[in-house]
Amino acid sequence: MAFEIRSATVVDTDFIIGAFDSVIPVLIAAGNVGQWGTELFSEKNGFLDSTRDDLLQSERFRMTGRGERIRIFVAGANDSRDPVAFIIIREGHFSQHISSLGALKPYVDEAESLPGGYSYIDVLIADQRVEQSARRGAGAALIEHVKRHTRKNGARDVYVDCWSGGDGKLVQYYHGVGFKSIAPLEFKRKDGSTWTGTLMHMQLGA
Repeated sequence: MAFEIRSATVVDTDFIIGAFDSVIPVLIAAGNVGQWGTELFSEKNGFLDSTRDDLLQSERFRMTGRGERIRIFVAGANDSRDPVAFIIIREGHFSQHISSLGALKPYVDEAESLPGGYSYIDVLIADQRVEQSARRGAGAALIEHVKRHTRKNGARDVYVDCWSGGDGKLVQYYHGVGFKSIAPLEFKRKDGSTWTGTLMHMQLGA
């Protein structure tokens, strides 16, 4: 399946929130509520506004280079251009849940010292409402786009973190597309539970 990758805009707000929500029933059915819990994202206080703000900032940064260095890309099936997946990246900075962990400071400092900068994949989601045949490969296509985008910016390093539960299937997925695990991580949630994950890195060729 071929995909068309484009920059997201605020028009994609409903799609992105719906895609977030679509994952929750799948995780519940698989017994993997440890990843994101059971509450729909659309029901979380402030989630709609924060999603819209991220989309507006992604477009602002694309157009002006100002403000938080965040970019959001959407993959659409070439035959219909209907969106099937999206990815959120941060250029030259990690999400707060990574940068605030003391155990990861050596890795964060190393990334910050890279002369060309780096990209950090914050979120990658395929819309589970879409038939599997129409979305299969969309995540890998978005990662390839991020690799091209990173090289275009003069950087050669990409980072991502993911939940390490559920038999480690997400970790295996990212290994399959070229990432290498570099450090385990964990943090306490507001409900007192512990989220466990893995920080990964990919060094791009010239």
